[in-house]
Amino acid sequence: MPTASGQFQLNDYLAEMDNRGFDGFSVGDQTTYVNRGYFHVAKHSQWYWEQTSDAFTVDPGAYGPQLWPTGTELPRFRSLDKLVVTTAGQTKRLKPLSDDEFYRTLSVDLTLPQYRGEPAGYYIFNQQLYILPPPVQSRSFLAYYHQRVVPLVNPTDVPITPQHLDEAIMMAALIRCHRRSSELTLAQNLENDLEAFFDDMRDDETMMMGEEVERTSPDNSWL
Repeated sequence: MPTASGQFQLNDYLAEMDNRGFDGFSVGDQTTYVNRGYFHVAKHSQWYWEQTSDAFTVDPGAYGPQLWPTGTELPRFRSLDKLVVTTAGQTKRLKPLSDDEFYRTLSVDLTLPQYRGEPAGYYIFNQQLYILPPPVQSRSFLAYYHQRVVPLVNPTDVPITPQHLDEAIMMAALIRCHRRSSELTLAQNLENDLEAFFDDMRDDETMMMGEEVERTSPDNSWL
């Protein structure tokens, strides 16, 4: 059953594949084709839905969450955009550290009290987010980041793509099923439909901020 908002879960894709006549495929094979279709649609372009945020807390002497593949505070982490302290009285945006600034910390034990303070910067190294200096007291953070696509595994897993792309994922999965069944004409017809869907997606890829400030300024110095 789809989510409350109507978005497909993995089990909805599998049920739809059964309804389309591919119930003879194993659940494992169906899941593989759904995920291949999902990855195909997701990587077709860069979209706003890759942007997300998550909150987490860092205790005194700690320096941040472990990232991929075992991270829980920032699931599906791919790249960090902004990191903000949200604790009352300490709110600020942290700055990314340079290589030299970070590597100087590798020779010390960051869990020791003398190295704690109010966090000022961050660095990502060896699948770990370092928030430096480590907080002297528990501090809350909000990370704005781009998320990565991970396979759908559990029956209630949902794609990170928005609901209106569910049909595109379904088409991409069915193309692979038709190819396996040597139904090449049906696969080609669906591929044409999917390409038309992608054309519509490209048309929709406009700036989300209609009044966004210009990123460049005219050079009037020659006047």
